[in-house]
Amino acid sequence: MRKLLMFGCNQMREGIAFSFAFFAAGGIMMLAGLLLIPSVASINHIFTVIGMVLFFVAPLILVSTFLLTVIPGLRKYTDECD
Repeated sequence: MRKLLMFGCNQMREGIAFSFAFFAAGGIMMLAGLLLIPSVASINHIFTVIGMVLFFVAPLILVSTFLLTVIPGLRKYTDECD
């Protein structure tokens, strides 16, 4: 549980902003990998996989931030937003 909470932020506003940034960047990278980047040396697949990782990390940031803000004893696990 401690490793999950290291992705969270101290305030919900920061968590939502970082989660939205990861979500948007993941979506843009996936679309770029699928539609814009030519398939030279599998670079389009690399962009798509990195986009998927960013896309799937966004809810993790949001959930860990929610847990850090709701449960009072968990704040000691983080100092800043990662």
